[in-house]
Parts: sequence; structure tokens; C-alpha cells
Amino acid sequence: MQATQTIDALHGTLKTYLNAEQANQVKRAYFFAEQAHYGQRRRSGEPYVTHPLAVAGILADMHMDHQSLMAAMLHDVIEDTGI
Repeated sequence: MQATQTIDALHGTLKTYLNAEQANQVKRAYFFAEQAHYGQRRRSGEPYVTHPLAVAGILADMHMDHQSLMAAMLHDVIEDTGI
């Protein structure tokens, strides 16, 4: 997986082993995380959401289920945002 994975690339990977609804749920979790982390940056200067996207990408490489991928996308929302 590339370090600069996009949600569209991840979604394409997910559709190879998840059904369309499951892949779309993961994509929706990404957009929720993107909104929740709006304005947050990593030390590298990248938007914070690149971290949960990378974690989900690792899990997708292992063909994990959609619930695990959604958890990866949302794992920092509670502790790092006001939501």
C-alpha cells in the first residue's frame, strides 16, 4: 500500500472482497472521520485523516471485515475531536 493512499483507491480495493454496501459503509466512515478531524494536522503537516486511512489500508491488505475497517477509520475520533 502507498503512504498516500486515497479513499477512492482504498474503496476500489475493498470492492474486490467486500460487497458494495460494506465498502460504502467504510467510505462513509472515512468521510465522517475527515469531518471530525477537520483542521487537524499530523507532525508531518499532512491532514490528520491520513493516519486512519493508512490504518484501514493495512487492514484491507489483510482482507479484514468492514466493521474492523470502520473502526480503523474512526479510532481517533473520540479521543482527538470534540465529537
